[in-house]
Amino acid sequence: MRFTFFLFLSALIWRTAPVQAQDLSIGSEDLRIEQRVDGGFHLFIRKKPNISSVLLTESTRDPALREDNFAYRAPEWNPINGDEVRVLDGLPLARDRKIWSLIDSSPEPHPEFGTAFHIYIPYILNFGSENTRNGEIYVVNGTYFNIRAFSLPFADYRGRFRDNPYILEVTQKPLEGPPAGNYMKDTRDAFAQITADGRGELVWSTGHEDLIDKIKSILNKERGRSLDLVLCFDTTSSMRDDIDPVRKLLIPMLEQTVSPYTDFRIGMVLYKDYFEEYLNQVIPFTRDFMVFQRNLNAISVGGGKDIPEAVYEALYEGAVKFPWEGDTKLLILIGDAPPHARQRGKISKAMVDEAVTQQGIKVYAIILPQ
Repeated sequence: MRFTFFLFLSALIWRTAPVQAQDLSIGSEDLRIEQRVDGGFHLFIRKKPNISSVLLTESTRDPALREDNFAYRAPEWNPINGDEVRVLDGLPLARDRKIWSLIDSSPEPHPEFGTAFHIYIPYILNFGSENTRNGEIYVVNGTYFNIRAFSLPFADYRGRFRDNPYILEVTQKPLEGPPAGNYMKDTRDAFAQITADGRGELVWSTGHEDLIDKIKSILNKERGRSLDLVLCFDTTSSMRDDIDPVRKLLIPMLEQTVSPYTDFRIGMVLYKDYFEEYLNQVIPFTRDFMVFQRNLNAISVGGGKDIPEAVYEALYEGAVKFPWEGDTKLLILIGDAPPHARQRGKISKAMVDEAVTQQGIKVYAIILPQ
């Protein structure tokens, strides 16, 4: 699987007090953001002469200024910002408090900016504390956040500071060139959990070059008189280069591989995500390869405005929306992105596990690289 995420930071208009001689503004031209396989975003902020540190905070403020505008923090330590010092009320926050703020006072070399602050943004951020307004946000397309620039290191409010609010905008597009062979950590972990505890197996694919061979190897492992097979297929934009070999090669492979079965049925669940063209589409069982080929040809690949997709929702539909009867029951998940780290709808992983167990379905998860 080969894809990249085009990420943009759209500036919001936020009127603040004059900064006088010190320019603490951060424009869109001063920002670069990347999504990487470590399960988060990497934000690079051009180091400007008057800016000594940066801190990510909430982007909304109480108009009456009676409630604090909280800094975001990571739920766990990370090597990018986990050891950065933050000063509050003139004193550094004690490390044993495990407050991992999204802060940087240590700019690093950058190929475009020369020198840049580097902030790691995990998908889930916390804010506040037990004694105040508190909670967490899930970083997705359209998330608001604020880059607070400080004249002093360590986000020290004893100097000047300025707010620079932005919106995160994400667009998925295929990446030209050969696959790097890297797999997103969150996808690896989630797909391994989906197939754990005897429910199935995790299968590694290098992309469109061997995807059909991987499906074939799964089918060759199974035995029985009759086979029911459902493919759960990610149809967001990052999968564009994988759908073509499936269209061309899947049916010829199946005609050879499933011939020993006295009965064979195949169906599909196509999935994207919430607020996309569709959450999922169920393609019913058929024994007719020509009918299934028409269904393959009709697949529309597109969308995917953030990284996680509706994986659990697709698996649940696959488990409960088909009349499973075969001696062998296989559900094959094919994708490159993880499910949402926090449940977005009514379907949970526990519901998926229970459904596949009740139906006696074996689940294979084919993971594709970025």
